[in-house]
Amino acid sequence: MKPRLVLLHGWAVNSLIWNPILDQLRDRYELTVLDLPGYGTQIHYDGDHDIETVVGDVLSRAPEVANWVGWSLGGTIALAAAIAQPQRFEKLQLISTTPRFLNSEQFLNSQQWNHGVAIEPFEALAQGFESDYFKSLKRFLLLQTFSEDPAEKKQSVALVRELSSLLSQSDPPSQSTLQSGLQLLRQTDLRDQLRKLTIQTQVIAGQSDRVVPMAASEYLFDQLVDGHLGHSFKSLTGGHLPFLQSPSDYIGCLEEFIQSDSVGES
Repeated sequence: MKPRLVLLHGWAVNSLIWNPILDQLRDRYELTVLDLPGYGTQIHYDGDHDIETVVGDVLSRAPEVANWVGWSLGGTIALAAAIAQPQRFEKLQLISTTPRFLNSEQFLNSQQWNHGVAIEPFEALAQGFESDYFKSLKRFLLLQTFSEDPAEKKQSVALVRELSSLLSQSDPPSQSTLQSGLQLLRQTDLRDQLRKLTIQTQVIAGQSDRVVPMAASEYLFDQLVDGHLGHSFKSLTGGHLPFLQSPSDYIGCLEEFIQSDSVGES
């Protein structure tokens, strides 16, 4: 029997983001590819977008027990779900995920955090989505795949073209969904919860990620390290989409992780 694998996408896109590697994953796993509330097949969702409600909604549509992969915002949701209901998880892979999205100067009276970003560029981006979603989506994808290397830049442009075409097959999320997603990222801080995670976890980071800095992924991993659980950290070529920018390396990391025993791994 194939291992069960749940996939969660990030902000402003939908589950079609996984399509370029879906055939390879389907050969190895029994897949459940979920849309977050307000996206794709869930575009008519009219519930709340706080993290507890979103976690509950996602868990209600997932297998009773499975391996989970969360990317970006989807990683934040998967991480919160694994802390809240560990019995639903076999293993957890977090791609381009941070326990706290914003730098500390965005908050008053909070513990210092220098591994985040400023919210203003993303709020401006969200406003752009309101006037022209697909144009702004392309701009957002280019930000996520940015590279100064000429060869990598050419590959990134081709990938963005492919993803833009894929994502245009679904209706775009509402402005309310986009703003609610930013509000969730603005308010969520899971740093104090990381030590409660009891699931074997792999952290995947993009070496040139401009959305979730490498330091945030490293911090996340450092808080999880516990020899008997077999957590692992992998950095891949690419930006915020390492699973699509380095697909062969990514699938190899996932396969090794899912097949590994927890005892003695690190």
